[in-house]
Amino acid sequence: MKDESVCVLVVTYNRVNTLLKTLQGIMNQNKKINGIFIFNNNSSDNTEKELRDRGFIKRNEEISPNKLYSTSLKGIRIHYYYNKTNLGGAGGFAKGIGMVSKLNYNYLWIMDDDVLPEPDCLEIIRKEMVRNDALVGIPNRTDDNFVDKACVDIDFSDYHKFWTEMRKSKIAGPFKKDSIIVNDMPFEGPVIDMQLVRKVGIPDSGFFIEYDDSDYAQRLQNYSNIVFATRACLHRQLAKKTNAMNKVKKPYNWRNYYKIRNNIVFDKRYGENYKVKYLSPLILILHHIYLSLKDHHLKVNLPIILKAYYDGVMGKMGKRVDPDY
Repeated sequence: MKDESVCVLVVTYNRVNTLLKTLQGIMNQNKKINGIFIFNNNSSDNTEKELRDRGFIKRNEEISPNKLYSTSLKGIRIHYYYNKTNLGGAGGFAKGIGMVSKLNYNYLWIMDDDVLPEPDCLEIIRKEMVRNDALVGIPNRTDDNFVDKACVDIDFSDYHKFWTEMRKSKIAGPFKKDSIIVNDMPFEGPVIDMQLVRKVGIPDSGFFIEYDDSDYAQRLQNYSNIVFATRACLHRQLAKKTNAMNKVKKPYNWRNYYKIRNNIVFDKRYGENYKVKYLSPLILILHHIYLSLKDHHLKVNLPIILKAYYDGVMGKMGKRVDPDY
């Protein structure tokens, strides 16, 4: 494999403890990392102090919002950017990817602030990308606390599949093959050829949170397959196994708004027929109303459901509901 430069983009918000483990996992990669770009999405905890104490920020450098700072740590170029406002996950990844794409690197490795790659994670992803002649590769997040699945197809033709997860055909491990071509990906460890990033552009920040990664995956596939490297392990630090039978049904909140709205936007954007684009969203809303009645949360849920439906159908993107982090 030819010599290549890799920059890792980490978008973080108020998760300093998991962030530090993420950064340590990046620093410990068998394959050389050339740059790390830390995009601080307006954290209000002690993220900056901890990064400074560990050399990711120069000790005597005063940090101003919306300004790029750079230093070196153990032979790796460190880029740090503190955004003046919280752009949501979608906005953070969009702006961060846009900034990294202007730097001189061959590959971009994207991850959230709560993942932990094994030392051979990047090495294996790149190996499978080369073997499959793919410009995009993703790791396997399966461990004792989480079961990852390979999404091998998304059905955009059946209007009965009103929830996006219903559209996805997935297979679970243990996987016999070293790689599988997939149709979807999370922003938890994808490696993308930087020339492809510059060709496709940045993710759609209008999603705010949820679906920005799936939307970006659809756009990437216009130019390249996405290969799922089954032996490349990346852990989700906050993952916990839950018992679905005992899970308490809570009233909807701001996150449910974005899940519903963006589901509608996703169907309208990629649906292959009129029914998927316009009938599926209506069925989705009726389904949520039914669930809210069954769980005795209709009074709280209905305004959220109706606003999500209206905004989704009308294409009103961006931050429409304030998050309660």
